[in-house]
Order: sequence, then C-alpha cells, then structure tokens
Amino acid sequence: MHLATRGLILTCLLTSASALAVGPELVGTDAERRLTGAFVALDLHGSILSDTRDRGLLSGRFGYSARGGYRYKGYGAYVVLEHNMWLTVENDVDVVQGAVNLGFGFEATYGGDGFVRTAFAVGPSFLAWDTALDDAGTTGVYFDLHPVGLRWAIHRHLVIGLDPIGFAIVMPVLDGIPLIDVQYRTDLYIEGLF
Repeated sequence: MHLATRGLILTCLLTSASALAVGPELVGTDAERRLTGAFVALDLHGSILSDTRDRGLLSGRFGYSARGGYRYKGYGAYVVLEHNMWLTVENDVDVVQGAVNLGFGFEATYGGDGFVRTAFAVGPSFLAWDTALDDAGTTGVYFDLHPVGLRWAIHRHLVIGLDPIGFAIVMPVLDGIPLIDVQYRTDLYIEGLF
C-alpha cells in the first residue's frame, strides 16, 4: 500500500477512535443528565417589591424552600415546601413566621443544555403565626410563577440557578378579612441531580 494511503487510513482510524472516546461528552451526556432524572433543590428567595408596601404592616419578605422532583427530556414535575417570612414595621422591625406553602409544580428547561428554566407551582398556604384576626394554621392558597430563570452547571451533578424576577401570591387567609400577599421575588438555588 502506498505510504500516503496508509497515513490517511491511520489518521481516519485515530480520528474515529478519539471521537468515540470523547463523543459522549461532545454529544452532551452531562446536558442530558441535567434534562432527565431526579433532582432536589434548596432555594433562598427575597422580595422587597409587593402590593403591601403602602399598608405599613408588612414591608419585606424572604424565605427558603426545598424542592424535589423528576425531569424527562427537559419537562419536570416537582413538590416544593416553602417557609415565607415577613418583616413587620408596625412599631419596631421584627420578623414574623409568615406562611408555610406546599406547592405542586411543573417546569420546562430549555436553551443550550437546559440553561433557561420556566416553572409554576400551586397548592395550599398555611398561616404560621397568630395575627390579631386569625389563628396560626388557617389554610388558603399559594401560587408561584418563575417566568424565566438561568441555570449554570458547576458539576455534572450540581447546578446553581438564579431567577431574577418571580411572582408569588401567598393567601393563607381567604375568609373574613383576607390576607393576600403579592410578592415579586428574586430566587437563588442550588440543585443536585441524581
């Protein structure tokens, strides 16, 4: 065989072998892992913009949540348990327990390797403190919407996320004088993939 032909065949074989060895990473095994499988996430959120700003009783909200679910090809279902605390400024700045929310949600991750996330959850909201009019444990409704959030993979099993603007309605009291809190939130989370 001619030397140039042998060189060409050897080059093709080496290129094919290296493509097979590196191929799964190039195809996006890690990306597929982020788009399909079980996940758990820990989330911190804060809100300084709401519809209660002029009421004088509540000024800011913050809290944390745990979320777990399953994704298949970028679409997922999850359960979220959230503690939403409120700052009161009536006589002194104080933190009250606010509400505990349990949500059942759906999400879609899309863009390059699941870089973008849209999600919403709905479920019951439980008042976590005694107010002047209502007892702790009163149950209402909770709704949470994340129109667009960003996700970065920092490891094949670990993702951090930022939802710069989200929208939540926390309504732990629906009868009598309703306690309805509309919040515009910023969320930061870390997510483990399994």
